[in-house]
Amino acid sequence: MVTKIDFYYWGSQCPWIGTTMNLLAGLKQNMFSVQYFDVSENHHLAEEMNMFSSILLVFNDNYRWNGPITRSQIMDIARGKYPVKKPYKVNLSKVVATGELKELTEETVMDSAVACDISLNHQECCLAKQKWVKRIREKYDLPHLGLLHYVENQCVGGAEFVPSLEVPYPVPKAPETAFLTCSFRSDELFDYRSFPLARLEEQLRKFGFRELIAVVSEQVLFPNGPLAWFLERKYKDLGSIYYEKNDHAKMHLVSKMLQD
Repeated sequence: MVTKIDFYYWGSQCPWIGTTMNLLAGLKQNMFSVQYFDVSENHHLAEEMNMFSSILLVFNDNYRWNGPITRSQIMDIARGKYPVKKPYKVNLSKVVATGELKELTEETVMDSAVACDISLNHQECCLAKQKWVKRIREKYDLPHLGLLHYVENQCVGGAEFVPSLEVPYPVPKAPETAFLTCSFRSDELFDYRSFPLARLEEQLRKFGFRELIAVVSEQVLFPNGPLAWFLERKYKDLGSIYYEKNDHAKMHLVSKMLQD
């Protein structure tokens, strides 16, 4: 029996998109039927699929998988053994680290990839994100798309954004609204997220954005979260938007006004 895989992705927003494409391309055609859907310009399709992460795999029109996947996991699914994800939770530290901040541009993309545990063996995938960052920066005349956080010359976290008009997900969009794509990394020893996010909010005000929105989950860290972490930082909970069962993710939309 041939296993059907539909791969929905957001351009080159995440280097894991390229690694997933390479993985899927290596599957045997007599065992798998793979279709690719770039939702960058097809926001209606992203809404139809309730898509809230840059990587969504749908197996046999039924089983949803967000984020990176391994070949062994794909083979298990083909055999009818559907992996059950454990809730992605971390006992978040309240010790705020304040290292050095650098702008996320096409020149620093490689650093963010290392922070996300992406091997430099997948350098071509990072190069794709470099082009993606450059295109969006130039399209909206922005100096950067976020701030990366460094401790002892190593990238340990950051806060990334894009103008909401660029976001394919079913979220509110307006010229003066920015969307938080990534807030990372979550750690039990140090909080590497708060410092870059606070500084990013200040810079977004200077760029003319009036609001920053994000999709977060109640308890788990996928796609950003948990919800309480954002509420502590004066974000407003705008309500539940979707429940991603396989990720145990009860997603909410949150917002923070940057200007009166």
